[in-house]
Amino acid sequence: NNPDANHILGCIRMSEGKYDESISYINNSLSVNPDDVGTLISLGCALSSKKDYEQSIIIFKKIISLKNDISQVHFYLGESFRQVQKFDSALASFKKCLSITPDHIGCQLMIGIIYEELKKFDQAISFYKSCIETYPDYIEPHINLGMCLLLTGNYAEGWAEYEWRLKLPAKVYEMKFNKPKWTGQDLSGKKLLIITEQSIGDTFQYIRFAKQLAMEGAKIIVMSQPEITHILKQQNWINDVIDYEENTEYDYYTYLISIANILEWSPDMDTQKFPYLKIDNNITNTMTKTNKNIGVMTHADKSLSNYKQISININEINPVFEKSTHNFIDLSEFDEFDKLAEVIKDLDLVISIESDIAHLAGSLNIPVWLMLSAVPRHTWDLSYKNTSPWYPSLRLFRQESHDDWTEVIKKIEENLTSV
Repeated sequence: NNPDANHILGCIRMSEGKYDESISYINNSLSVNPDDVGTLISLGCALSSKKDYEQSIIIFKKIISLKNDISQVHFYLGESFRQVQKFDSALASFKKCLSITPDHIGCQLMIGIIYEELKKFDQAISFYKSCIETYPDYIEPHINLGMCLLLTGNYAEGWAEYEWRLKLPAKVYEMKFNKPKWTGQDLSGKKLLIITEQSIGDTFQYIRFAKQLAMEGAKIIVMSQPEITHILKQQNWINDVIDYEENTEYDYYTYLISIANILEWSPDMDTQKFPYLKIDNNITNTMTKTNKNIGVMTHADKSLSNYKQISININEINPVFEKSTHNFIDLSEFDEFDKLAEVIKDLDLVISIESDIAHLAGSLNIPVWLMLSAVPRHTWDLSYKNTSPWYPSLRLFRQESHDDWTEVIKKIEENLTSV
């Protein structure tokens, strides 16, 4: 029954990711000392780690009622509010944190992120730049600034700031190379090693630039995610596809997304031909000849940080599909990209949330209705309301307000009647 021992055990279990045990031990401690601020902070953190944000909000508010001058508690409360998309409350908490600790760099960054969620992009950019002025080598505000600039159509500055992602402590960015980095040198007859990075969707999106370089005389070698190696090997303009542990001969190297920065790409200069990927294999057993074949993706991987923002409740949208006579195919049932690509290339339409599938379909020039959250990823330039400069086959259905898909679903239903 020793409160200190229980608190310590709770913290140990929290560090091990055993959140239920952690909460149990911490509550044992609080049964003896219910208003101990340090123990309450641990409980709030354990609840947040368990993603029980509503309960963590209750605990952090209790702590503030007992002691109002701990800046980090206001920070924790702000983050819990952000996770449940109560952005105005989050902003107030982060600002309180900053009033107590003006040089709290993480709080400055989070205020910028919240301003983005509130669609106050000028204020977001201002806070990101303030972070950078205070700590010029702090990686995250540079990356967030880059993404915000790209989202609002400022490509020249956006690409440059987004290059800071290469400084992240990720295995893919810590690789060692024995040849020069490509920064725009003549590639005629040269072997260029391109390292894919981040998501598979990003690979499908940016691989267009590798094709452009191939058409100009470069010999392209792609270091790729294993899930899509077979798809990339089908592209006759790619000389070789290797995995991340494999060695090869090359003249220059570059990370895939960096090519956009080197080429200074912006929507008004794109000369890309569509489709820029091809799929050779054929499977048609899921298709019908009497109705339109429509692929559907409505939910995301729960491990994604933006899972809640981009996923749609199937009980809200499934009735729309059930009313229609078209042949709907659940694309989430395909666990291999090879099979998925073979299906998508024969579809009449894809209806999808933000996903790798949308990029794959766009690269194949398949019509896509893309359902976007109120503040989507930086790819989906807000300067374009219903279209995308990345894919001419995409039609965008943008959410008007956070966590409300009503109008998006209504528009999907209305447009399905004319397919």
